[in-house]
Amino acid sequence: MSFDVQGLDGRTSAAMRAILDLEDDAPDELLEVLPGGTVPFWAQVRIQISWALSAEENGSVEVARVSTWNRWSEAKRVARGYLPSRWDAVRRARHHELCFYVAGGTLVRDGARVRNWLVDDFADASEDGIVVQLRPLPSSMGRPMFRPTMSMEASVARSRWRARGKGPAPEFTRSADRLLAAFARRLNQPPEAFAAIGKRAVVNEALRPFLLEELQRMLERMKPKIVVYDNGSYTYNGESIGLMKDHGAYVVEPQHGWIGPSHAAYNYGRIFADPSLRRALPDELLTFGSYWSNSIRHPGKTTVIGKPHLERQAASVPSMRPRQLLVVSSRTEPQRTDAFVVGLRAAVGSEWSVVFRPHPGELAETEERYPLLAADAGVLIDRAPDVYESLKQSAVVIGEASTVLFEARAFGCCVIARDSSFAENVIGDVFGDRVRDVAETVRRLERLRGDETVAASADPTIWAPGSVDSFSNWLSQRLGVEALR
Repeated sequence: MSFDVQGLDGRTSAAMRAILDLEDDAPDELLEVLPGGTVPFWAQVRIQISWALSAEENGSVEVARVSTWNRWSEAKRVARGYLPSRWDAVRRARHHELCFYVAGGTLVRDGARVRNWLVDDFADASEDGIVVQLRPLPSSMGRPMFRPTMSMEASVARSRWRARGKGPAPEFTRSADRLLAAFARRLNQPPEAFAAIGKRAVVNEALRPFLLEELQRMLERMKPKIVVYDNGSYTYNGESIGLMKDHGAYVVEPQHGWIGPSHAAYNYGRIFADPSLRRALPDELLTFGSYWSNSIRHPGKTTVIGKPHLERQAASVPSMRPRQLLVVSSRTEPQRTDAFVVGLRAAVGSEWSVVFRPHPGELAETEERYPLLAADAGVLIDRAPDVYESLKQSAVVIGEASTVLFEARAFGCCVIARDSSFAENVIGDVFGDRVRDVAETVRRLERLRGDETVAASADPTIWAPGSVDSFSNWLSQRLGVEALR
């Protein structure tokens, strides 16, 4: 496997290039802070704007969200938020030098408990760590493996109650609309292109002050020296990142998935050298390997650590596995993918079993987004929480642009990449020539040798070995630096 880690421009999408050019031009609008804020409004909406531009370029279809809100469930949520709870991070957390602040969705079963594969191995290696997740505890999968693990759910419920009937100042709404129109103009979009983003920003602004008050209370009790912040580079988290820095924390982000030159959360133009925007980003990014570190334009420091969950799981790959094709979704062009999977199943017949794995963001809407394959009894929909269990049972993995393709190689799977503009910007020719249709895919399958589907090969530039030891060494050095501050 060969990787061109230098040609960032050649692997940068048009949408990402437009944002980088705008940030290199550095117009004053990008630095404007709206009433009540501490970071520029551009940071709050930048990622959503990039998604809108990318959807237009790549054919990504947003997953339909059906609201499940009702007064009774909201009342119960608020009541739980005010009742004593062992999981309440704001009220129960004590002093910890190291805080892992995570969403709480990166979970796998480990015996009778649940492991957060993103951070639990690192937390186990620390002497004074705590995991704080946004999602409720215990999860539907069970109680957390690492202790202490706490949740921000109660604080979110309290914030929602306090924010009821309130909204941002009229000046915020007017300024947000004005800036979004200016951003659209500079990005050669219609004036109302980002109007929906503005409506969401207004809703979020009503809740934000109360969420930050709760977070501040937790930080005052915990006094962390280091915060490992999941998704920290997604700049809509910028106010939280800034508050953590105000409390003296060094903020780092653990890589959780694919990053590259077309990912807006990890590529920034020159204007992010300005302290007001730099405040919205982590100080450091901990990556899976040097390939990823060299594939981004991030103003923070990058350090190679690795991925312990992959190391552990790849070590238990079976010597033989069934002739199973695993097709992974990237959320782009769902109708095209739907037809491809059904056509592939018909073409391979009984020689291969065909499994389709939706993107995590599609799970709840899989049948609606992919009606043809959902109705095909010959296609199994993979809902296993841990994709690595699926990789262990798959000889071939097929997809457009996903971290799973890189992970599949480490598990000894043959990888067949599908062609699209999205794949061109994300993976390029890393996995050889990309197939354009079912017929080309079948021809590639016919050329496979048996040994191509069993020999695991974890490229150390992609998946650095010894991740837990690397983290422990990094943490010791980082705490030493913090002690001298």
